[in-house]
This record gives sequence, structure tokens and C-alpha cells, in this order.
Amino acid sequence: MKEKIIKLENGEELKMREPNVRVLKNATNKSEKEMEQTIYMIAALTNKQESEIEDLNLKDFKALQDALKDFLVEAGVIA
Repeated sequence: MKEKIIKLENGEELKMREPNVRVLKNATNKSEKEMEQTIYMIAALTNKQESEIEDLNLKDFKALQDALKDFLVEAGVIA
């Protein structure tokens, strides 16, 4: 399984694993809102709590969001 390492502004490195079907399914079942789905997926893929993702600054959140998007584009799930 592929992984990406994202370095946060505070120096912490988060390891994000590649999403699988279960993560995608659970995200879409959790909410119809894209932001809530994204927070859920990032939390699940980095072994963090959703509240920890919500507490990140916007720059760090964007870096995690970009890493997730890269995985989804590579898999052909989104364009």
C-alpha cells in the first residue's frame, strides 16, 4: 500500500496511507458535505482524530487535502 509523508509547519510528519474502498464508502455514508468527507478521510488515513484535523492551520490542512487528492486522481476516482 502506498503512503505519503506530509510535513506540517510545526515540524511533525504525518504519514498518510492510500485510501481504500472502505474509507471512501464510510466518508460518503458519513455526510453529503465534501468538507466533512475530506476531514473524515484525512483522519482515517493518518490515524488521527477528526478533531485533530479540524484543529490544524489552513496551510497544513491544504497540504493534507492535496495529498489525498493526489491519491484519488491517481486511482481515477476524481479527475
